[in-house]
Amino acid sequence: MKSIRYILEAIILSIIILGLKMMNPLMASNVGAYFGRRFGPKFGSSKVARKNLARAFPKKSDAEREELLVDVWDNLGRVVGEYAHLRNLTDNYCEIENIEILEDIAKNKQPCLFIGMHQANWEVAAMQLRSIDGLDVGAVYRAPNNPWVEKLLNSLRDYKKGERHFAKSTQGVREMIMHLKEGKQIGLLIDQKYNEGIEANFFGHPAMTSTAYVELAKKFKCPLIPVQMERINGCYFKMTVHPALELDLNKPEKAIKETHALIESWLEKRPAEWLWVHKRWIDNKKQKNAKKVA
Repeated sequence: MKSIRYILEAIILSIIILGLKMMNPLMASNVGAYFGRRFGPKFGSSKVARKNLARAFPKKSDAEREELLVDVWDNLGRVVGEYAHLRNLTDNYCEIENIEILEDIAKNKQPCLFIGMHQANWEVAAMQLRSIDGLDVGAVYRAPNNPWVEKLLNSLRDYKKGERHFAKSTQGVREMIMHLKEGKQIGLLIDQKYNEGIEANFFGHPAMTSTAYVELAKKFKCPLIPVQMERINGCYFKMTVHPALELDLNKPEKAIKETHALIESWLEKRPAEWLWVHKRWIDNKKQKNAKKVA
């Protein structure tokens, strides 16, 4: 029964993608935004978002946070609508600031870690990195339960054929290590909850956080390069490639604290463009068992 359900889910998703492909990118983005704003605040996941927004922005009023929540769903709806046009958006709707940083890495065939977060349209950011000649950026992702859906989504994420996708698993970590050993690059989103990680403050509240990006950078002596994504208007984006971070990788807690401070500064400027529906912070009941980071 599960296999039949998976096939039906993949068929429905394929039909939706086909319908979105029949629109131009801006129309598909606007359609996604309409449905996001109209229905998103009513979803159960909005309870999580409201709680998260109250944690991060306690000085905002309930009305201000509710207005922000609608804008959050506007962005998420756009992300869904834009899946059918990722290649086009990468080539024609996204400017890159400091592209010379990427060109230098490609020229030197240098292993590195690009770090970012679920901001604006993170899928466009990943594809933009992959569009640079000479870079071979493998992306880390959380695999859907449905293998047919996973195959469909990965096909939409590819810029060049045969690009690597690393699942969040033990096998995925082994594959990432081999990828870096070959002088290639990896893109990681460092803003998600990771229960096997360590406890680090995010907006002043404890959040379980992966140390993988710090450990890999230390092991391979490769730079950590922040990639910031911003939605400028509709389906138009700006991707800013920042200089490599100067972190003490021998002190992972301090390194994580500094990277958290960086992405917090991005979020404070454009809060509507983040994945607030994600259960990022630790529940009070679970906090006692977490390893703390100052």
